[in-house]
Amino acid sequence: MDNYDARLAETPEELEAVLSPLAAAGADAFHASTRRYWLPEFEGSDLNLAGWTKNLTGKQAITVGSVGLDGEFVPASPRQGAQARGLDDLLDRLERAEFDLVAVGRALLQDPEWAAKVLCGRFGELKPFEPTSLDSLS
Repeated sequence: MDNYDARLAETPEELEAVLSPLAAAGADAFHASTRRYWLPEFEGSDLNLAGWTKNLTGKQAITVGSVGLDGEFVPASPRQGAQARGLDDLLDRLERAEFDLVAVGRALLQDPEWAAKVLCGRFGELKPFEPTSLDSLS
């Protein structure tokens, strides 16, 4: 069973205790995966997990979690999809250097041209995610 409420740490101090030894051991970057990149990791700050990771370690951080989509990774119904979501907030956070890289999952599985469309500003052409796109992976 999946537990999407589980967290790596409950406070910034706990997160630092987990990440500092990894950074000291030579990790160059951290891939900070969450369900929704736009949600803050800790109360009292707008930073997501990637933002906290970068601030605490000084290392590059990759954010991921429903990039380009508005729906849950695990929806209430197994056949429920997700609509395309705007990227303004993501781009603002990237410009502010909250994180260094962005990983894209389901949106790219649904639409292999997703990155090219975003690069060219063709946001109206982005496809909603349909769970059937996962069928081709099995």
